[in-house]
Amino acid sequence: MISTVRRSLSILLVGVMLTIGAASGSQAPVAQSSDNARYAAIVVDAASGEVLFARRADSPRYPASITKVMTLYLTFEALAEGRASLDDTITVSPRAASQPPSKLGLAAGQTI
Repeated sequence: MISTVRRSLSILLVGVMLTIGAASGSQAPVAQSSDNARYAAIVVDAASGEVLFARRADSPRYPASITKVMTLYLTFEALAEGRASLDDTITVSPRAASQPPSKLGLAAGQTI
């Protein structure tokens, strides 16, 4: 009796382990490459200048995050050199207000 229960539990345990193992190995397929026209990329070997990979590398793109990082860098540099203060008021120029894609909704002449 005990040996039958033990054998049944062992078989059940092995079955559960195999099921869990099989389930953990199955994953949704991951797309390896996207031919979506929204994306562009270029990978260049810094030492040789050789282009290793390019996809729509010459198509115009908005610089997005790099613009924000560079703006912060230049702001902190101006603050460190005393060319700017945290209390300074900045007036939005007509050119700055007309640049796409602007998410700030600032009008020319407005101060921040």
